[in-house]
Amino acid sequence: MLKLPRATYYAWLASRPAATERQRAEDDLAEEIREIHGKSRGAYGAPRVHAALRRKGHRISRKK
Repeated sequence: MLKLPRATYYAWLASRPAATERQRAEDDLAEEIREIHGKSRGAYGAPRVHAALRRKGHRISRKK
């Protein structure tokens, strides 16, 4: 598809730093926030998104 040698791709993949556990958790949380915001068609702001996350069991502050 990219017309690159397979070895080039795997060399690039190996050179990337592995994501930390914290970064993965941040990425998952950001995705969940996007879902909540998208389901509300952009109507939910920080207070409602925070409340939705709290209902789902996340223990985070609104500022996060």
